[in-house]
Amino acid sequence: MSSSLQTYGSLMLASRLRRLSDQLYAGVDTSYVAAGVELTSRCFPLLLLLRDNGPTSITALAAQIGQTHPVVVQLGRKLLDAGVVAELPDAKDERRRLLALSESGQALLRNMAPLWDDVRAAVDTVFDHGTPQLMASLDRAEARLQTQGFGETIAACRRQRERAAVEIIDYAAPYAADFKRLNIAWLERYFYVEALDDKVLSDPQRSILDDGGQIFLARLDGKIVGTCALIRAGDASIELSKMAVTPECQGLGIARRLIERAFDAFEASGAPLLFLESNSKLHPAIRLYESSGFTHVARPAGDVHYQRADVYMEWQGR
Repeated sequence: MSSSLQTYGSLMLASRLRRLSDQLYAGVDTSYVAAGVELTSRCFPLLLLLRDNGPTSITALAAQIGQTHPVVVQLGRKLLDAGVVAELPDAKDERRRLLALSESGQALLRNMAPLWDDVRAAVDTVFDHGTPQLMASLDRAEARLQTQGFGETIAACRRQRERAAVEIIDYAAPYAADFKRLNIAWLERYFYVEALDDKVLSDPQRSILDDGGQIFLARLDGKIVGTCALIRAGDASIELSKMAVTPECQGLGIARRLIERAFDAFEASGAPLLFLESNSKLHPAIRLYESSGFTHVARPAGDVHYQRADVYMEWQGR
């Protein structure tokens, strides 16, 4: 059996609405011709707005009916030629002209009332008398699209799908190159690679894991897209470090999920102190740490691990 647009459900909604719209326009236009009305149905939204709102500029009409300025200009010329609208000067701006319903236009709209009753009855028939619900649904959809365009809504749904698909996993040797790649890319984007960075990243097994540290990775569609590490700093403290997320995956909440995984591991370790070192220019990262329970405190005496570190924070718990 061959497929039809109905087969593809909401994926083909725009195509089905366009086809439905064309059918409705064609039916209304046929009824207008039979009633001796020379104007097409596409003219009447503008005429009704002029009737109810009074003289209006082309720009305002374009916004009200959701059409481009050139389209409404062409439509206005057609209505002017038909004599159903007239041009008036704008009292507030002499350079601008307003369209207004003429006496002929007012008479036309009055004469359309019986025919429009038939159109409304036909809509109820086609939509099983669910017209009020349908119109309310359209109102809600249009309001949402005014707030956020459909392309933006699709992008938001994609991000939600990707966010749900991200896995937080434990480090394993096959991911050594990914761990180094992500962190080097982050360092080169914001700072430079220091000697200690290269040492730790080149051999995470010896530098982190063998000392009792842990590494967590974020995986999306089989690719490592984020990293985070807990590094032992003596018996009494653990450092949250090596946080990196690929730019294209930022905004998926990956860093926060990595931190939450690190918190679980820290609490299970029994160590009394979790701290981090960062840089004050990394505003989004600092806000993330603050919202996760880290507090700015005075740095303990001793050398800093990295030259770039001018922020010291300790975790106060969840």
